[in-house]
Amino acid sequence: MLASMKKPVLILQQLSIEPAALLADIMHEQGHKTVAVLAKDEPVPDRLDDYAGMIVMGGPMSANDMHLDFIATELKLLEKAIEGDFPVLGICLGSQLLAKAAGAEIHAAAERELGWYRLTLTESAADDPLFSGISGDLDVFQWHGETFTLPEGATLLATCENVPHQTFRLGSCQYGLQFHVEVDEPIIRDWVNVCDSEREHLGEVGIKQMLAETPECVVQAHAFCREMTLAWMRLLR
Repeated sequence: MLASMKKPVLILQQLSIEPAALLADIMHEQGHKTVAVLAKDEPVPDRLDDYAGMIVMGGPMSANDMHLDFIATELKLLEKAIEGDFPVLGICLGSQLLAKAAGAEIHAAAERELGWYRLTLTESAADDPLFSGISGDLDVFQWHGETFTLPEGATLLATCENVPHQTFRLGSCQYGLQFHVEVDEPIIRDWVNVCDSEREHLGEVGIKQMLAETPECVVQAHAFCREMTLAWMRLLR
């Protein structure tokens, strides 16, 4: 099928400073269109028939913020996606929303993960379509204070020492990633500049260490992001 005839991938973005970034770039390079919706300001679609898949991005709000209309709407859309085994990729808050839509609980993490953390794959990752190509552990960028219980029927694919539920798969094509694979150094610097609570938590020393680690860590993270995105694209409708 010609690229121009393919259904686009829906991207639900919570904030303008948290775009799909590298994820969208890779899909565009492959000739696949995307449609980005800034969920808090624009109408969120109530059906998925017009899309090949859905990516749900991160943000500072909580998946428990049901008083926010756009959070409630995204959860309803994710419930429909789960029911129809529709391709989903949830990033950070997006992973928490996917988990909650599947019946999991969202709660404060044992620690706030801010910066680069070592990700360890589980045995189940060895034959997973998105993670089987990874050899060894991987450093990923974290920017969150909440986590989730593992949804019933989900497969845990990756873990970290203090926040064990890092990556899970539902059905055949729905993935939640607690960490960020899409970011580059300019995006990370933007988040440091605008996120007061996170900046205070890290402190000057923590920020310097994180930014010093970024140039090396981001190369490996981007290589993983590319392979993972290409594999997820093969699952699209």
